[in-house]
Amino acid sequence: MKQGRAKTRFWIKMLWIAGCLLMGWGMSGYAEDPVLTHFSKANAYFQQKKYDSAFQLYKACISEGIVSPDVYYNAGCAAFESRHMGEAVYYFRKALLLAQEKGLPTADIEHNLHVAEQQVKDMPETLPPLFFVSVWFRLVHMFSLNTWALLLVVNIWIVALLLAIRWLKGQNKSGVKYIFGASICSLLLLIVIALSAYQSTHPHGAAVCIAPQAALYTAPDTQSEVMTQLSEGVPCEVLDMAGSWCKIQLPNHISGWVKADAIRQL
Repeated sequence: MKQGRAKTRFWIKMLWIAGCLLMGWGMSGYAEDPVLTHFSKANAYFQQKKYDSAFQLYKACISEGIVSPDVYYNAGCAAFESRHMGEAVYYFRKALLLAQEKGLPTADIEHNLHVAEQQVKDMPETLPPLFFVSVWFRLVHMFSLNTWALLLVVNIWIVALLLAIRWLKGQNKSGVKYIFGASICSLLLLIVIALSAYQSTHPHGAAVCIAPQAALYTAPDTQSEVMTQLSEGVPCEVLDMAGSWCKIQLPNHISGWVKADAIRQL
């Protein structure tokens, strides 16, 4: 009996030591993660007001595959302090989309984006949205995309359950019929909201001008007429592509062709 207990205690100790070694190995690997090292150094550089160095390291984190609104937000702040307004607007807009998708607070991002866009030269005037469009936008962003998807799945199960009850108890149960009808209506509404939330957080063709200055042409040819000059930070929507050219539309609905390397899509 004593030998059995001794063996049990021995194996418990061995498992405990093995767990500690694995934990220590995992923590050492975590601490040596180059992405986390870049992020920590970037934060330190930002605190030291070395904004260019911080911006380069934040971009390195993003190039490594980090998709986080915090990293994009920090990159936008560093770009703003470095006076790279095109990059600042781009990263703030990207951070805003990611935060909206995850249902995170967006007040700070929206404020800094507004401040950055105020620094953009010759920013095209954006047409104000209609009242019902603003109300719908607030409704769509009341919850994250994942939350709307979860509510949609729950509603589907409720509809399936009510359908089964209606089939088992017959067609004459008016109470079940009304509840079933209401569930169908809510299901359709949730489908529309979920699709709107997805389209809002994954805008097709949304882009930002990152070149210090880019000419907007009437055709994809440098010999065509120049409509206007775009400053860095001007948002736009990509409508079409032709080789090294992109047809874009500005917030004031003016459209034209610009060199593809002058803009960056979100």
